[in-house]
Formats: sequence, structure tokens, C-alpha cells
Amino acid sequence: LAVPCKATIKESADGEFVLRTIQRTRLWEIQTPQVVKKDVLQRGFEKVRAENLEVTDDASIVEQLGEPVKLTLGEYTNLKLTTPEDMVIARDLLLRGAV
Repeated sequence: LAVPCKATIKESADGEFVLRTIQRTRLWEIQTPQVVKKDVLQRGFEKVRAENLEVTDDASIVEQLGEPVKLTLGEYTNLKLTTPEDMVIARDLLLRGAV
């Protein structure tokens, strides 16, 4: 699942100054769940482990194999709950019946 990126994304080498603005029309925010065939994921984990690669999710593991990753339109209400602020937003959505 994925949704088009709404935020303006900036790249910075040092965390203090902007190098450039990344064109958002090509950016997608990847969501869970992600669906991957078991054998593809196993091969991907083997490659990641053998080559000590850095990955952030199942889709990036598949990318390391050179396999295609299909985007499937998700919903903006499918939040990633990472920070305390995310929990407040999720609670509000649930109380309003928006999810």
C-alpha cells in the first residue's frame, strides 16, 4: 500500500542546510501491510544478510533483488504509529469513526 507524498521533502547532508528540494510528484509514502511472496522475501533476507545491506521495510528487501515492487493505492488514514503525536491523531480518527 502507498499514498502520494503530500509533504515537501528536503535533502540535507548535515541536518542544518538544505541541499535541494526533491520533486514530490515522484514520491510515494509506503504503508503496511506489504505483501511479498514467501520465497522472494526469503531470498531477499539472505542477500541482505550476506551483503550487510541496509533496508527499511519488506519492499526495500525486494528492491535489493532487482524485483519489481508494485504500488497499490492506500489511504491517508492508514497511519504509521511511531511517535506519541501519531497516537493522538490515531485516537482522534478512531473517536470520530473516520477509520
